[in-house]
Amino acid sequence: MDCTRPIGVFDSGIGGLTVVRALMERLPLERIVYFGDTARVPYGIKSVATIEHFTAQITDFLLQQDVKMLIIACNTMAAVAADVVRRRAGSIPVLDVIEGGARAAVSTSRRRGIAVIGTPTTVNSNAYARRMHELDPGVRVFSQACPLFVPLVEEGWLDHPVTQLTAEEYLKPVLAEEVDSLVLGCTHYPLLKPLLKRVVGPEVRLVDSALTTAELAAASLQALGIASVARVAAPYRFVVTDVPLRFQTIGERFLGRSLGAVEKVDW
Repeated sequence: MDCTRPIGVFDSGIGGLTVVRALMERLPLERIVYFGDTARVPYGIKSVATIEHFTAQITDFLLQQDVKMLIIACNTMAAVAADVVRRRAGSIPVLDVIEGGARAAVSTSRRRGIAVIGTPTTVNSNAYARRMHELDPGVRVFSQACPLFVPLVEEGWLDHPVTQLTAEEYLKPVLAEEVDSLVLGCTHYPLLKPLLKRVVGPEVRLVDSALTTAELAAASLQALGIASVARVAAPYRFVVTDVPLRFQTIGERFLGRSLGAVEKVDW
């Protein structure tokens, strides 16, 4: 396989740019094609059949870009449609944020009490708890849906009193279970890390699925012998299905740098 081929990263919207940011920092020599389905976001309120259909379309598009690896950077898609991606990808390796987050949480939890926060669809799928119990049957997992976090993040209210009160309310039941790890089960949530750290206190470790997925990707590329050996920083492509007015602003906040040119595709 040509090691210079890009990694395909996709999400229902812009949240997956936190995963791209982590990949850029961890793997600066890797080319990345990011696909955000901004015309049909949010996925978290859609049926499983619809999510599977949309995910299949995106997978096929990225496979046509000759990618060497696919990363599902959307917890909702990973929770309900990962099998669809793997069937279509064939021999192309597929990673997802749930796998990265679950592995990291289980390996570092001292008291084996783990909280997971995410969208209602991700939490209701029980995907994190199921994967954690496969890795360690003795681990205790407590899940909490936090539907208001995504609009608060996109509004830019990252350190707002309303967001703080919302976080305190959401996290009250899981913190009562004396967990020692909190998995950020949505790609929007890493932007809330400073605020969440204040709410949970120093005893609870935050598990950022974006960072853990980047580590998993680095290890997988090396193990498969397909890591880029380029000597210069890699180019990036950003592809979306719609370019809303606020996309550039919000996207650059997620990415931590300029997006540059954004391509729009029509289905």
